[in-house]
Amino acid sequence: MQLKEIAQLIETSIAGLKLDVAASRGAKEGQWAIKVKDASVWIDVFDFPTTPGKYYLQVMSPLCAVPDKKKDEFSWDLLEINYKLYGSWMCKKENWIYVLSLREAAGLDQSEIDATLDRVSFYSSDYFSKLSFKYEGCWLPKVPTADKTPGSPQ
Repeated sequence: MQLKEIAQLIETSIAGLKLDVAASRGAKEGQWAIKVKDASVWIDVFDFPTTPGKYYLQVMSPLCAVPDKKKDEFSWDLLEINYKLYGSWMCKKENWIYVLSLREAAGLDQSEIDATLDRVSFYSSDYFSKLSFKYEGCWLPKVPTADKTPGSPQ
């Protein structure tokens, strides 16, 4: 599949969610950012310089910052949650936890993109509520900044 074909499928999914497709487009070709209920979802289609034309679809949503307290218990809970997830997983990058789906774009169809956007946004929203409730008070107050990533329970 070429980038144009993949982009068309993604934009059809975004339109199906009744979101503004043009407003969702990122600064670079192959990037979109949407808000589904209370979950921010980032969509990227990319290839590598070593394999140009072989595209990948990445859909991710920031879930929450890593808590300042009870990190071990929190990590074990994430491992247990990961077992329950379908077609996506939770991962840590720097000080953030994300819900992520990553796959080769070859063979993608509309229903798979629709399902991936639904899964990632649902899991992010659902588990943000559950984890922020269970670990309430485990995040130390942070000084607000202009570039604060959404999804941090503060």
